Amino acid sequence: MNRDVIYAVKGPRLLPEMTSEEVGEALKHTDIILIPVASTEVHGPHLPLAADTIQGTDAVRRIVARLASEGIRVVGGLPIPLGVSMQQMDFPGTISLTPDTMMAVLRDVCNSVIKHGFRRIVLIMSHDGNLGTLYSAAEEISKQPGVRVLLINWLPFLRSKYTEVLKSKSGGHGGEGETARVLASIPELVRLDRAQVGPEEGGTGPKLEADVSVHFGGGTFDPARGLRDKTPIGSFGDPRGATAEIGEKCYAIIEDWACEVIRRHFAL
Repeated sequence: MNRDVIYAVKGPRLLPEMTSEEVGEALKHTDIILIPVASTEVHGPHLPLAADTIQGTDAVRRIVARLASEGIRVVGGLPIPLGVSMQQMDFPGTISLTPDTMMAVLRDVCNSVIKHGFRRIVLIMSHDGNLGTLYSAAEEISKQPGVRVLLINWLPFLRSKYTEVLKSKSGGHGGEGETARVLASIPELVRLDRAQVGPEEGGTGPKLEADVSVHFGGGTFDPARGLRDKTPIGSFGDPRGATAEIGEKCYAIIEDWACEVIRRHFAL
């Protein structure tokens, strides 16, 4: 069996990569923890099932490093690699939790870090299907005395900037934007030789103002029974022009915005 190194990642270390003593030492300086909440699901024939987890985890590492450079210490938390991905179950390898199970996982993870002394929890969403459950979790968990829960959904803000950084018309699921970010994070897992052009996300008909999913800042949500009904390859748009350089620009947008949100909400 091949035992070669598959890929390497850049720090800083997140909670599961730290020792218990290191977490205890960090708690002497901060009560803020950032938890990326993602998925394991199809992203077309060219991206790994962990694409959302890779993006969310790397975004958190970058946010932690940026805040540290400003003298603000926070801890990057446990990446949650499973999410609500029921419509993607058409495609092999996808693993989906039900909203109830997802809620229980979020509750248990947050209550664990609260017990250890973290009082300000930032849930960072990198899979749009988790939005409803994350909203409910933030509402419930934040009701505990002395606990703050901030939910960050960077997807609408990033998409508003796509015309400035992408080569293609859109950066939908598994498209140029996501492909570029995985290239910037773990290029060894991207198979651009297998990339195919999928349909445009949202269809090609006339557009109605705000008729965009709530996940992306719009006012509607019309869940599909199965993703294969919308795209036979499990992705949208044209990923072939994606580069790591574009991915770095996307991450910079996410990082700048998320750090500003965290600073403002926690008065840092």
